[in-house]
Amino acid sequence: MTCERCNGLMVSEQICDLRGTSGDLSVDGYRCLLCGDVVDKTILANRRCSSETVEPPTVYSPPMPRLVAA
Repeated sequence: MTCERCNGLMVSEQICDLRGTSGDLSVDGYRCLLCGDVVDKTILANRRCSSETVEPPTVYSPPMPRLVAA
């Protein structure tokens, strides 16, 4: 598996959640050996949801008056 950030090697890792916010004390995930990016199933699901709902920004530039030298 390759990293989406830097195309580095991702290795399997047990990620500890000491606060216990996920319900488990540890989850299985992947960590990049080059940049340190951490990915697990929750992170991937959130990225999928956010990329589906984001609309491309519309560019609006107000009309500019033309200046003519006298």
